[in-house]
Amino acid sequence: MIFYIPACGDRLILDKDWEFDLYLEYRNMKFADSLGLYKPKTSYESCYVDSSYNLRKVRAKVEAGFTLEVLRVYIRQFSKSAIKVDDDYDSITFSVLKGEKRVKNSRFWVKLPDTYSIEYHQEGDSMYRNRIKAVKEVMES
Repeated sequence: MIFYIPACGDRLILDKDWEFDLYLEYRNMKFADSLGLYKPKTSYESCYVDSSYNLRKVRAKVEAGFTLEVLRVYIRQFSKSAIKVDDDYDSITFSVLKGEKRVKNSRFWVKLPDTYSIEYHQEGDSMYRNRIKAVKEVMES
């Protein structure tokens, strides 16, 4: 096993369909709506299941062949109160691309453990590494 933490801008091309829990928090609502998974009854509808602050969630899927672009990686120091996965805030925010084009309303975040089941490959350098190369070329010219 090789240790890998994606950087912002890295692109992962899905080899297999990826299913995960999509938490119905406001930053994920456009994505959930675009997949037809959930449409809030009102703009003020609570994203929590109950008063214990457990977020509502649905099962979502991104199909093989699509590309996930890493937009944000959020890892924080271990919290003693994070007894179960739902208590933890570690997450990765993605955007879905079809080829080089971003899919409309495809920005969403997932909890870190949901990313462990992604089967992917990267073609050549990721966008992050290309960006570094581009900056070096500009600086040298």
